[in-house]
Amino acid sequence: MALLITAATPQAAYTPWMMAATAAAMGFECKLFYAFAGLDLLRVSPRIHGEFDALPGTMPEPLALRTMCIEQGVSLVACSASLVAQGLSAEDLLPGVEVEGMASWLAFAAGADVQLNFG
Repeated sequence: MALLITAATPQAAYTPWMMAATAAAMGFECKLFYAFAGLDLLRVSPRIHGEFDALPGTMPEPLALRTMCIEQGVSLVACSASLVAQGLSAEDLLPGVEVEGMASWLAFAAGADVQLNFG
């Protein structure tokens, strides 16, 4: 499963993390590629642009989902060009985040069974 995240809104944070955690639990290989403002979600303390509406008591918190993704082996990838454009480096991001170019991402996404964009 290949998910492209280009925003840091509550929806662009929660939905991909929920989908990836679920898919990984089902045995899917998952790679989430973050570009542009989406990079803010890969910071140690993510910068989410907006407020989450109240989640029902049975729904996990967004950062708990991100942790679940990491624990389940979901690949979190930062766009190298977006890092440069935003004046960031890999040290500004969570440990374990991969940095790749668009060509690497497209090669993976081209062979994925599921491809979605969140922006």
